[in-house]
Amino acid sequence: MLTATYSIIALKIEQNRARWTFSSIQQFIFNGIRNIKTAGGIDFDAMLNRLDQFERYCHQRKMEVFVIPALRKFTREADALLDELDRLSEAGLALLQSLQEKLQHALRSGAAMVDEICASLEQCCTHFYRRLAREDELVQIAERVMPTEAWFGIAENFLSVDGRALQQREMEPDEEA
Repeated sequence: MLTATYSIIALKIEQNRARWTFSSIQQFIFNGIRNIKTAGGIDFDAMLNRLDQFERYCHQRKMEVFVIPALRKFTREADALLDELDRLSEAGLALLQSLQEKLQHALRSGAAMVDEICASLEQCCTHFYRRLAREDELVQIAERVMPTEAWFGIAENFLSVDGRALQQREMEPDEEA
């Protein structure tokens, strides 16, 4: 039971971290869009880079790497939610790719596509927000339906990933030295 509790708490911490990270990205984007008229320019590349990094981060989280595959294995109850998460993820990725193409087109042609790009950025943020909200529901389902034995394997994977990350941080040179 402690293993399941550890794993669930680790998932909730990871979700909170993802939510906080996304919130800061969303604020950066919305501030840039809001200030476009007063500042006279906007750094679309920086916005797209942050969204792209967040997309990659989402797919490396413990939720996606360990919990979702385990849920698919142990229950059909979450299938509709997992399918929706897949659709949201695919739609978000397609939006990001579309945004990158629009930005490249605007840079090449000098076209004033700013409003369209801003609307797409907002839509991208909406998809990420929905995905995170739906993942919160997935944690609740996982907590309820996954057997204790499954949580042992998940906890072992979590600890292994955390151990490797800690080891990597310890091996990095101290920047203040």
